Amino acid sequence: MQLVAVLGSGPSARALARYRDPDLRVWLQAVPTGSVAAAVEALPLLGFAGAIVFGEDARREAAVAVARRSLDADDQGTVDAVSVAGDATLGDHVGGRAVVDGLRTAGWEPRGARIVAIGDDAGTRALLRELATAGAEEITLVAEDAPAAERAVRHLPAGVRARGLAARDPSLPALMERCDAVLRAADLVGPLPERMGPHLTIVDLTAGLDPSWRREGRAAGAATVRWADVEAHRVSAALRTVVGGEVDPEPLLELFHAG
Repeated sequence: MQLVAVLGSGPSARALARYRDPDLRVWLQAVPTGSVAAAVEALPLLGFAGAIVFGEDARREAAVAVARRSLDADDQGTVDAVSVAGDATLGDHVGGRAVVDGLRTAGWEPRGARIVAIGDDAGTRALLRELATAGAEEITLVAEDAPAAERAVRHLPAGVRARGLAARDPSLPALMERCDAVLRAADLVGPLPERMGPHLTIVDLTAGLDPSWRREGRAAGAATVRWADVEAHRVSAALRTVVGGEVDPEPLLELFHAG
């Protein structure tokens, strides 16, 4: 059985205290809140296979503490999965790739898609990079103010039409009517039921968001994806990175839906 540390805090970290691997390959050990950097540096000495990391501050601290980072982790400046190789720690950022893979599994294809993302945290920016790489046609990022949104889309890959808008921008209703997916990381914009329909997929990227978006979306025929489904795929991908081999997301789905 491989020992994996859980670093940081938040609803996912709390839920994982109840996780039991049905295959008895992984044991998750919560590390008391404190210095994430010190915990990362101690992983090889204490016999951990690695760590999964939650929370933006903890992920930024982990990115500084690891011995080496993947290209994705370098681009984002954050690490959500740490693996141990000998005496060295290797940091990666797998959350964006995991969400894209999960959406594809559910039947949603990013190639050619027009996307509106609400919120500009690091996880959302990583996901938008993956969607742009996967062939998304147009990405609109909505933040508290236009300068923050414009900064967030500046680093998206070439080839995607990208714009950053303030939450009160008057063009948002029209954009939402013709987009294929709304990705929600913050409650900056209320639901627009008159702009929803079967063409739309609504995805909650963060726990605790206003459920009226999904409720109104379902009433209009839109597909909806809960945070629990997204997070199960993210955590499963992080565990695969740490321990190698496949990690069944089903127990994680049950855990997060029950949480």
